[in-house]
Amino acid sequence: MVQRREPGVLVLAKELSAAIEKHVEDREYSPTYLISEIGAKLSRVLIAGVLDQLENRGSDEDPFYTARVIDPNGDFYYLQAGQYNPEGAAALSKLEAGVPVLCVGKVRARTPEDSERTYISVQPETIRAVSMDEVGHWAIRACEKLNNRINANKAFGNDDEALKRANLTTREMNGLELSKEFYPTVAVENYQALLYDCLTRLAGGDVATPETTNFTGEFEPAKTTEPEADIQEQTEEIKETPEEKIETSATDDNEAKVLALIKKMDEGDGIYYDDLGIAISTEGVDGPMLDEILDSLTDQGLIFQPRFNHYKEA
Repeated sequence: MVQRREPGVLVLAKELSAAIEKHVEDREYSPTYLISEIGAKLSRVLIAGVLDQLENRGSDEDPFYTARVIDPNGDFYYLQAGQYNPEGAAALSKLEAGVPVLCVGKVRARTPEDSERTYISVQPETIRAVSMDEVGHWAIRACEKLNNRINANKAFGNDDEALKRANLTTREMNGLELSKEFYPTVAVENYQALLYDCLTRLAGGDVATPETTNFTGEFEPAKTTEPEADIQEQTEEIKETPEEKIETSATDDNEAKVLALIKKMDEGDGIYYDDLGIAISTEGVDGPMLDEILDSLTDQGLIFQPRFNHYKEA
């Protein structure tokens, strides 16, 4: 297996903001994971939305950027990038508030000594301006992942066959098991309501851009979502007709798309994994799927790594 960084997990802002429990695995170089209430295992995330309240709170010589990204449901991701994340700071410096973006970044959790609150932020590694159509496509994929976690939560410990049908990866199953340890009682209906609200906005072509107040540099924990009436029935309907939400490309087509992107984006030293992940995400290929494709292309001798985490046509 080729050594590779953690994949970017697609997660809506409200689920990320409520993920307060940390986990470090008993292995060398394990990252610190955040475990969401319904089982997302988060180290690196792939997020999207409208860039909001971008500000350099440092200086031109020593910049420190803060910003928010408004996801399609109207909730906030909080971004920070400074001297310890020069690539992210440089990328943010080239953007303007109000543009739609796709971003790969590391999640960070901070709990002040004098507070019981945990504040979640994302350190952008790669961020670029995109179209609203690309944000909408990302949102459909994020909702599909959320729906899988909801169904797996409902089946866990109750319906082994339904849990198998959720078709979780090893990583996803591990995240689900850890979430059951960290959060003994979770109101899954809150996430059903979140899913329904987000899909309803997308169906109407409405990506939320609510009125905002000046960003103070601090973070706000996610608010509790009240479940909508009959939300369980509506979520089950989503589960029964996934083909109406998104179509999955054949494996060989996805491999061809990845290989074509590597050829197109390579400027000589190979294409960086996270840049490739952002570009191919608009084709419906998420992190775990990209990992499998890269391994397959490597095994076929079609690509290689000229340096760590960079890919080049062979």
